[in-house]
Amino acid sequence: MASSELVAEVAKAQTVQDVLAALKNAGEELTFEQADKLFGKVLQAKSDTAELDGDTIAGAIDEALAK
Repeated sequence: MASSELVAEVAKAQTVQDVLAALKNAGEELTFEQADKLFGKVLQAKSDTAELDGDTIAGAIDEALAK
């Protein structure tokens, strides 16, 4: 799965399980706790304030997968 597709799938996630499923489809895996943290960051990145600060969903995913 391309990076842009993964970002789109994670952006649509409504639950932590959705995040885990999107990552699994992309060949990536996180623990539930890591996915929960990522889900929180994704929700924050959707806000106008986060966009002004430069926080993005792609950045949150990259950070989560780098660990």
